[in-house]
Amino acid sequence: MPTDNVLVSTRGLCKRFKTRVANGKGWQKKTVNAVADVSLDIVAGETLALVGESGCGKTTLGRMLSLFYQPSEGDLAIKGEDVAGLKPKQVKPLRRHVQMIFQDPVSSLNPRHTVEAILTEPLKFFSSDNAQQRREKAVELLEAVGLPERSLRKYPHEFSGGQRQRIVIARALILHPAFVVADEPVSALDVSVQSQILNLLKDLREQFNLTYLFISHDLAVVHHLADRVAVMYLGRIVEVGERDSLFQNPRHPYTQALLSSVPGVVPNKGKIGKILHGDPPSPISPPHGCPFHPRCPLAQDRCRQSMPVLEAADSNGAHQVACHFQEQAAGPAVIKEVVQL
Repeated sequence: MPTDNVLVSTRGLCKRFKTRVANGKGWQKKTVNAVADVSLDIVAGETLALVGESGCGKTTLGRMLSLFYQPSEGDLAIKGEDVAGLKPKQVKPLRRHVQMIFQDPVSSLNPRHTVEAILTEPLKFFSSDNAQQRREKAVELLEAVGLPERSLRKYPHEFSGGQRQRIVIARALILHPAFVVADEPVSALDVSVQSQILNLLKDLREQFNLTYLFISHDLAVVHHLADRVAVMYLGRIVEVGERDSLFQNPRHPYTQALLSSVPGVVPNKGKIGKILHGDPPSPISPPHGCPFHPRCPLAQDRCRQSMPVLEAADSNGAHQVACHFQEQAAGPAVIKEVVQL
């Protein structure tokens, strides 16, 4: 795991939510373990992709790292400053360094505000610029994301889906943050527009020296954009490593199942039967031991009894896996390459 120039660091990060479930006699209070014991280091200038099935806790982790949620437990440091447990007034100065790009550009933009109002509002709270200076910065960001100055006078409904997402990106960058959480920023867009937004994100990373946490379930998108990949299952990181290392030699059975599920241009009958079956366990009552053992083809008694921890899977420690039997699971990826965008 990288240790130099770490921008965001977590140790044992957890997030629990209170809920109620019906039990036949009424409602019973339960706890949802959305994120459990996540330890990650994100290095300045890199793109770390977070992948996993829907409901595994990716967005919850992203919202904690973007300071929307306070952790229930664990340590979170941004730019070397511990933010876990800080009061709202203490967190506010850090918000300009961390921004978020949301999945749905329609619901994340205020339909009653013009683009100028949307882009300049953060500057009213975090800068001493006058109205003219705020407008100039808004124009600069619009040009950076490929929209003309006349867009300032328009409302969100006057734009296409791809253009709205460009406005969301511009809003996220208006304060020149160091760290951006992108929560499936292209999943709501047409396929023809996705590659444009992805290339834009890559260009903006170089232009503004950004660091990304890129949340996605699309492995083709991840292969196109990410430097490193972290795989999440039931709120836990089960594998993390350099993109090419993880794609070419996945060491966790769950990662192998994700890669084998990627559709290819040429049908592969050999993949039939190797796709992961079954649903993930409920985060309200996770299984004892390894959370993946009910669906794992390698599961043994040890997996049902004890939780595996992230351990180095290579000589330099850059590739880490949480599996009791990673040596048996090691092998070439089921797919040889991911379709390029």
